[in-house]
Amino acid sequence: MSKDAKSLANDTTLSLEAREWSKKIDEYPDNVNYYTQRAKVFLSDKNIDLAIDDYKSAIDLDSDNPSHHYSLGDALFANDQTTLALEEYKAAENINPNDVIAVFKHAQFLYFVRQFDKSKIKFGKLLNLNPQHAEGTFFSGMLYKEQGDTAAAISFFMQTIALVGSDYNSSMQLANIYDVQGKSAEAEQYYEKAVNIDPTSDEAFYARGLFYQKKGKNSEAMKDYQQTIDLNSTHYFAYYNAGNILAEQGNYAKAIDHFEICIRVKDDFAKAYNRIGQCFELLGKQEIAIENYKHCLQIDPNFALAKEGLARSGNL
Repeated sequence: MSKDAKSLANDTTLSLEAREWSKKIDEYPDNVNYYTQRAKVFLSDKNIDLAIDDYKSAIDLDSDNPSHHYSLGDALFANDQTTLALEEYKAAENINPNDVIAVFKHAQFLYFVRQFDKSKIKFGKLLNLNPQHAEGTFFSGMLYKEQGDTAAAISFFMQTIALVGSDYNSSMQLANIYDVQGKSAEAEQYYEKAVNIDPTSDEAFYARGLFYQKKGKNSEAMKDYQQTIDLNSTHYFAYYNAGNILAEQGNYAKAIDHFEICIRVKDDFAKAYNRIGQCFELLGKQEIAIENYKHCLQIDPNFALAKEGLARSGNL
């Protein structure tokens, strides 16, 4: 046991739980489980460097356990040490090529660093080892989607749902794919599934609202944008899109209210300033319109619609 490791028991900058595990390590320095348990606490406390040290200590004591290696890999990856992380994922799989968790961790890492061809091979191996691995089927769907094979992606997302009964992420992916394909009934079906699976997801309500807006179902879109805002009051795109619907309906005052909330949340959102300018221009309030067009152009000097607005007023 190093001096530094012993001193952690009295380090008041650490959480009480971390100090308690440190006391156990001081007493039993060869107990590998204590290091892995303390590492988990360090990760929870965002002390990633200390977690890395503990996983390294666990490997020193028990180098043939793949879980120590892939756990260290996770900590290194969280610390942006991707090259070292990959070495640990490889080490875990080399120790036991049939360790499902080790293979999954390796495959998932390759996906995250966008080495899709290598990741596909690893996920193929994973699903050979365990065809019922739902995370493996989901990530396989993501891989095929990334590579443009939507038919295979749909198949894997459907398989994931079949394995777990219902799956929010797969439902969202299917809704998105069908939406892009113009299959409105299928897209709406899976957006509905997503919001039912997780009614606290502002992402799902916003995505469905955008879908409805594109289909001209403005009443349904407004309900979903309001639900999005209720769940996440800083969702500036929901304010912006709701403002656009109100402006299209000629309700310029309410539209301006939405756009102004939008820029309070995100003050560099050029599109919102342009839309405020357009609404004030339509209300006959030229000076305020000009002010907002100019503000838009301060953020984005190439914003064509704002330039056109200023040109109409003779200020360009």
